Formats: sequence, C-alpha cells, structure tokens
Amino acid sequence: MVLKVVTMAELRLGVLMEAERTGLTVTEICRRYGISRQTYYRYRRRYLAEGLAGLEDRSRRPLHPANQIPADLEVQMVEMRKNHPRWGARRIRGELARAGVDPPAVSTIHQVLVRNGLVAVRPPRRGKATKRFEREMANDLWQIDATRVVLVDDTEVWVVNVLDDHSRYLLASLAGLAATGDLAWDAFEMAASRYGLPRQVLSDNGLIFTGRLHGTEVAFEVSLKELGVELINSAPYHPQTLGKLERFHRTVKEWLTDEGPPETLEHLQELLDGFRFHYNRRRPHQGIDDATPAERYGVVPVDPDAIRLPDPGVMTEPVYPPDAYVRKVGSSGNIGWRGKLIHVGMRYAAAHVRVVEVDQLVHIYHGDTLIRALTIDPDRYYQPKGGRQPPRRRRSVT
Repeated sequence: MVLKVVTMAELRLGVLMEAERTGLTVTEICRRYGISRQTYYRYRRRYLAEGLAGLEDRSRRPLHPANQIPADLEVQMVEMRKNHPRWGARRIRGELARAGVDPPAVSTIHQVLVRNGLVAVRPPRRGKATKRFEREMANDLWQIDATRVVLVDDTEVWVVNVLDDHSRYLLASLAGLAATGDLAWDAFEMAASRYGLPRQVLSDNGLIFTGRLHGTEVAFEVSLKELGVELINSAPYHPQTLGKLERFHRTVKEWLTDEGPPETLEHLQELLDGFRFHYNRRRPHQGIDDATPAERYGVVPVDPDAIRLPDPGVMTEPVYPPDAYVRKVGSSGNIGWRGKLIHVGMRYAAAHVRVVEVDQLVHIYHGDTLIRALTIDPDRYYQPKGGRQPPRRRRSVT
C-alpha cells in the first residue's frame, strides 16, 4: 500500500474544515487538536486571504530586525575602513559620531568589518587594566621620551616627544640626529614656551633625562630643578609607566609610514608638525572618550603650527625702542653680550632680541616675551642655558 504524504498546510486545512464536517464548535475542535482559539482563527484568516499557501510555515525572523543597520550606513563604514586601513571599530564609531551620524555599537561595527572580510582573525587579547593612570588636570604632569626613526636612506635619527598626561595633548615633537640631552631640553623648552611650565615631568632612565642610576645629575635634571619642575622617573625595565608615550610612538610611526617615509631630517620635522596638528585637533582619542586632545586640554592653547622659528625673509621682526640694546641671534642660537656668548635657543636663530640689564641680572626679550634671564658667570666665556656644555670651537689650521 502506498502511503500518502500529507503536508502541514493540508493538516491545518483539515482542522479548519472540521466544524463543517462534524458540527463541532471551535472550542471543541481546539481541545481535540491541542491548539488555542487564537491559533485557529489566525490560520482561518490566513486561509481566507491567501488560500492553501497561507497555511504554510512562515519564517520567524522579524520583518525589521532591531539590530540591523541600514545598508547605506554599512557601505559607509566599509568605505571608511578601506580608505583608512588602520581604523578599527572604535575609531570608525568615533568618526561617525563626529560627522553627526548616530553610530551603532562598537561590536556591531566590528561584525560589519568581519562580514565584509576587512578584519583579520587575531588570537584572544589579554584583559584590559581595570585602573588607568591619569592625572586629573592638564599641565600637572608631562611625559617625555625619545624614539628612533629611520629615513629613506636608512639613516637613523631620533624624535623627542612631550605629551600631556591628562589630555594626551602633543606639546612638542622635535627631530634630531641623535638622542642627546640638548635635543630633550629643546623639546621641553619648546613646549614650555608655548604652554607654560608643568608641575612634574615623567621620563624613563635614559641618560639624556637622568643620571640617577649612575650616581650623577645630567643637564636636563639640573635645568628642570632650576625651573622648579619636579622630575620623576619610571622604574628600571618597566616601560608600562610610560605606556601612553610608548603607544603614541606606534601611532606617530604609522603616520610617518603613511605620509612619508621621511627623506631628510627637515622633511621629518615637516611631517611631525603636520602630525601634531592632526593628532591634537582632528583625531579622536579612544583613551579620552573619543574626544580630541585639544578638546580635553581644557584651554585653547596657541596653535603650535602657527608658531614658526624666526625667518628674516618671512617673519615680521618686533619693533624695539630706538635706545634699546638689540642683538641678532646667530645660527647656533647664541648672542654676544659684553664679551660673552649667551645661548638663547635655536628657535630664535636669525631673530633680533632686546637685552635689558637690571643690576647683575640680564633679561633677554623677543618682542615683549622674556625668553631668558641670567646672571653672567664672569669665569666663563660661554653662558649655557640649563647647564649645557659650550659648543666646541674648531681649531684653525695654519
């Protein structure tokens, strides 16, 4: 005997026809087949509207899933990732929010990237720290560190970065041929001349910053002490203390890879200046709730990119009184005064400064800005800034 296969739709139709065939009430039919009256009438409405096809099983998937993002938004996120391969889900969410778009959750954006093959599978990550080290206000603590950069011709140069701990604001980024105390001090001096002095400075135990592990003091320590700024150092072999700068170094090197590579030291400095503006004012920072460092800094500082070292061909020189003592700063950042060579800083090379003496104290101004005050050491020809060593003089060959 051949068995007839009955579909679910036919079984449901039989239930609906039961009342006409047997004369039972709807309540009795529902009790016999173990269904509710609501189910019976729902199938009846579907049968009257669609016929036998209305009794087929239907998908339980909602017509409008609550977590499904619009197709155009997904396309936008995919394009953002393709245009900026280094952007992750958090960065994309931050950029969408800044563009006025109501962004989905980070996990949803990540799933979009995975679904479109834009995220590589990675091993499980270590758990995040439950407590972040961060000062409560700007300029309470600055972090300073040096990192190595390789030019196109494989020349190794160094960059000293100064970062505000609270806001992650990049206060200075200065390139040099070597990681020296002079380069570190020039970077700090550049930051301090623009944003004032911090209460403390945090560095590692490199000799350009501190000699505490060698039983001595280096020029950088002495200079900070003279300014009343406290220097604190990380524990030996513990780079996590400078974690913000360590992570920052990776960010700046990624920028140099994308925008460079740098060809010369001057080209590197141009790239660093462009990065500083982008990092401070355009790039949302995940560590400070996707705000920019400039927004977190709390004040509107002078735009670093608007400040340029004196250039006699471009920069308008300050106007001094007719009776003022004016000196032109040499290419090494020095001026001559009363038979002495005084260092005022490389950033003022080729500029004209005014010298004012009050008793034994010499004040040096650029315009109305005091750039150095010192007491002349009569026993030294060269008057260094911050305990620096004098420049070596070349011996003439006869």
